[in-house]
Amino acid sequence: MGVNDMRPVFLSASLPDPQRHEKYYESCDLVAIREATRALAAVVLPRTQLVFGGHPAITPLVRRVASRLKQTKSVRVYQSDYFRNHFPVDNDAFDDLTITDSVPNDRNASLLLMRETMLGGMSDPIGVFVGGMDGVEEEHALFVKIHSKSLALPIASTGAAARIIFDQVRSEFSERDQDELMNNYAYEPMFARLLGYQ
Repeated sequence: MGVNDMRPVFLSASLPDPQRHEKYYESCDLVAIREATRALAAVVLPRTQLVFGGHPAITPLVRRVASRLKQTKSVRVYQSDYFRNHFPVDNDAFDDLTITDSVPNDRNASLLLMRETMLGGMSDPIGVFVGGMDGVEEEHALFVKIHSKSLALPIASTGAAARIIFDQVRSEFSERDQDELMNNYAYEPMFARLLGYQ
């Protein structure tokens, strides 16, 4: 096993909605977001736990990979009870599903409680940020606040929030890593290297 094989990997990802926040949608690459999510699950799940907040567009992608690899027990999903009526049916594939309390009539507070519970419950994680909108930016900010010494990888080639985050932190990466995060669409070998599995 590599040095990082037992560290959990946190995934923050979503597909930008063209009806919201044009700044995210205009730069996003929907195919790249889906492929990066699939590739991350394929690389991580045979080695360690993948943790993420349930999302209608992302949960089915992870479920398909986890089911194919027979690694559904390596997935930990968090959901806020605030969204109970919108839970993806794919949640049923995972034994490790944590539902956090809803803050009555407060979507943002409910999401913050879920994110704080999710990220606070992880030990020495690696964070991967793919596509997304304001929620991915918020999860990145909370991740680096709680896990200030942990590796946080914004996959700039997926565009949207991940590209915005990358532009803010690119100086933290070597030139080689900057180039890969921006331009490499061969996600499985890229993740294997950046996560320290090679």
